[in-house]
Amino acid sequence: MRAPPLQQSPQFARALAAYGTPLRSTAPVVLSRRFAPFGAIDFASRIRVEDLRLRPHLLNLEAPAPAAMRRAGYVQILTAAHVAEWDLTMPDLRATMHPKWRNQLRKGAAAGLDLRITGWSGAAHPLFTHAEAQARARRYRAYPTALLQHFARANPGAALLAEARAGAALVAACLVLRHGPTATYQTAWASAGGLACNAPRVLLTHMAEHLQTLGHSTFDLGMIETDHAPGLARFKLGTGATSRTLGGTWLALPWR
Repeated sequence: MRAPPLQQSPQFARALAAYGTPLRSTAPVVLSRRFAPFGAIDFASRIRVEDLRLRPHLLNLEAPAPAAMRRAGYVQILTAAHVAEWDLTMPDLRATMHPKWRNQLRKGAAAGLDLRITGWSGAAHPLFTHAEAQARARRYRAYPTALLQHFARANPGAALLAEARAGAALVAACLVLRHGPTATYQTAWASAGGLACNAPRVLLTHMAEHLQTLGHSTFDLGMIETDHAPGLARFKLGTGATSRTLGGTWLALPWR
């Protein structure tokens, strides 16, 4: 059986509880919010069809199961998204990289960046200031930094912060969250100088190889959107990660 994604992990459930998010359940993870005039609305992200016993009103499904969902009384309201997953069980992660991606990685390695991976305890870091500004500029929603801080504090050792520096200057950084055999690429940023010297490729590969030494089998690189963010999709898939189709967004009918 596939290991649960971040959104359905006990580590994430602990973070949500510490953050103050109302939870109807922690296994599976089901959030409950009140929205007038509908009352309480239960939502589950990346839930398996086998875990629908609580019958959340709204959900994102982990894998396609349209017939089972319709039998359960759900209607699909959004098509399936795709996620990039990097198999860390391969002995040589670089062997399956796209040739252009691997060539740019070599150029980045020659830049002599200082790389560092440390456990993150939730302390303030420039990564999050830059990432928040980036999200506002590009108009996408990301997990609040406070929630990520609660994840780090509620799960000691499960949050890893990677940095790339050119001299004293921070040129790239990323946050990775560990949960069981999987690790999830959560937040990332690079300066213009970092992009010019391929720091994101160097840092991501360094992190993936570090995760191998920790025994992780899968590196979840997050959603890929070839229409809205083709460059980011190419970056993630260039690692040799594969695209996997999720199950779409579903609404329970009749509304209870």
